[in-house]
Amino acid sequence: MKRQLIFKEVLSMLNDGVEYKAITLSEIANRCGMGKSTIYEYFDSKDDMVYNSIISYANKMLKFFSQSFKISTYEPTLRIWIKSMIVCMKSNKWMVLPWTFKTYISYLNEEDAAKIADILEKSQSLIIKLLTAIAKRGLNEGYLSRVDEQSISFAYYGAIGTLAEYVDKTFDYNTEEGMGLVDLVMEQITKQMQ
Repeated sequence: MKRQLIFKEVLSMLNDGVEYKAITLSEIANRCGMGKSTIYEYFDSKDDMVYNSIISYANKMLKFFSQSFKISTYEPTLRIWIKSMIVCMKSNKWMVLPWTFKTYISYLNEEDAAKIADILEKSQSLIIKLLTAIAKRGLNEGYLSRVDEQSISFAYYGAIGTLAEYVDKTFDYNTEEGMGLVDLVMEQITKQMQ
């Protein structure tokens, strides 16, 4: 329970773009309402704490995307994919935009940085594979006229770019504005493959 709270606060600071040097054991302990010594019960150092926070979250997201998605018909599944991107971007945007994490990688030791970079790459690859499977369903159903690597790439980066413009921690896709954004991104993706 305490370990998960620590992870949550570290990830929150990373998502807020806090400089790595400002993420201290004392700051995390303060945010969690615990003593610094409690942090040391779980982690040997700040780097260990940050690394394990990222690995924990990344593994949850990989599991979510690999096991929770069932491709049914094109439009409802694409809508779920877009909402999943929003959920990821709200909690930790670098899972969807791995290049935004590069500012932190340089502070980690080489081995930890390589592991995190690999997980983030796998995450992005899985997200794109899901979009490809959804697009193939759309092709079979007659919504799309082409599904190739280039159209998928344009659709993915276009969708992510649009979402990154609007999505922050407070964004709610259940509002009228949120549903409008989901519809807009669905239209953009579909146009890229027509």
